[in-house]
Amino acid sequence: MKKLASFIFSAIGFLSFASYSFAAKESLCSEKGQFKALCDPQIGDIIVGLINLIFILSVIVALLYLIWGGFKWLTSGGDKTAVQGAREHIVAAIVGLVVIFLSYFILNFIIGFFIPGFELSKFELPTLDTPNPQ
Repeated sequence: MKKLASFIFSAIGFLSFASYSFAAKESLCSEKGQFKALCDPQIGDIIVGLINLIFILSVIVALLYLIWGGFKWLTSGGDKTAVQGAREHIVAAIVGLVVIFLSYFILNFIIGFFIPGFELSKFELPTLDTPNPQ
C-alpha cells in the first residue's frame, strides 16, 4: 500500500511540473488555444465542470462496484449465499448506474428550463489540433 501511495504521489508531482510543448505555435490562451476556457473562467463553466466531474467519478465507482460483484460471483465456488451476495452487488451497481444517468438528464432538463442556454452537455475533452500542411 505504501508503494502504491508513493507511486501515485510521485506521478502527480511529476505531472504537475510538466509544461506544454515549445513547438506549439499558439499560446494556451489564444483564440485557437487548447485550454482557452482555463484562461478566463466563468462561474457557470466551473459549475458545469464540477458537476460533470462528479458524474464521471460516480459512473466509475458504479462500474467498479459492478466488476467487484462479478468477481465475487466468479469466486463464490457454488456457495448459494455468496452467489446471492454477488447478485445483490450487481443489482445495486446497475440500479446505481440508472440513478446516475437519470439524475444527469433530470438535472440537465431543470437547468435548461430555468436558465436558458446553460447546458451540462457542453463538456468537451481537449484535443490536439494537427496543423494544416500548406
